[in-house]
Amino acid sequence: MSASPCDHNQPNPPGRRRRRLARIAAAVWLAGCGHALGATPAPPLFDAHLHYTGVDAAALPPEAIIAIFDASGITHAVVSGMPTSAVERLHAAAPERIIPFLNVYNAPGAKRDWMHDERLPARVAGLLDAAGDLYRGIGELHIFAEDARSPVLMALADMAAERGLMLQIHGDAEVLDAVFERQPGLTVLWAHLGTQPRPDAIAPVLARHPRLYADTSVRDGRFVDAQGRLKPAWRAFFTAHAGRVLVGVDTFWTRRWQRFDQVAADIRGWLAQLPPEVAGQLAYGNAERLFGGAARPVSVR
Repeated sequence: MSASPCDHNQPNPPGRRRRRLARIAAAVWLAGCGHALGATPAPPLFDAHLHYTGVDAAALPPEAIIAIFDASGITHAVVSGMPTSAVERLHAAAPERIIPFLNVYNAPGAKRDWMHDERLPARVAGLLDAAGDLYRGIGELHIFAEDARSPVLMALADMAAERGLMLQIHGDAEVLDAVFERQPGLTVLWAHLGTQPRPDAIAPVLARHPRLYADTSVRDGRFVDAQGRLKPAWRAFFTAHAGRVLVGVDTFWTRRWQRFDQVAADIRGWLAQLPPEVAGQLAYGNAERLFGGAARPVSVR
């Protein structure tokens, strides 16, 4: 059976022509998976939650990722991943577009028990020192209520505050309460609108913590009814918290990269049902404000 254009389990082409061939391969994949090449979707999106791992890099080299961004109208992206070298190579390919966050995990199962590893803060500090001013944040950190006051988490919060970095947390509201009690001046990105993604659960947490921002990644299907219409409760929530919410695709495995355009279209579908000024803040304005000079306007080719 012939290979699908969406199958990227082939080795990267060697030699000096690698960059050119990678772009050709990306274009073939984009065309085969439904992108309208040459058309820039609107509005532009600043993606606040992506991962790029060694497995992803083997299938999609940096040039292919940038081609996906171009075709999907992604102006900038917050990216973390294991190993950190994959993210650093992606940043090197497009330093004006990629905002790297430092992934603290050093093994596939580490996200379950990193908060008990007393050696982790020193290792993270070493990675940050070695990288200079490359990283803008630490995360994504998976941690839940029972570990909210983990000394390791508190050490990372202290480190982030000292170095002017953000934290990206995938966890319960109790974790955010503990982090902000420790470091009230931190800026925290709350992944996936938290673990109870309901307007009535999220709004009080945002009210308690003015430096907390939430991303919508992997929650898009919750916002609309069976006909694709934005639910009134979510319309009211996004409108009331227009300055505190960011969008994201969350490429949690390689297949997610391979259907990136579909997820971006879903995001634009519910954004289009909000007032334009609200949609603009969620799509890119809030992220541009958070990341300042790192979010210089970029023309999507």
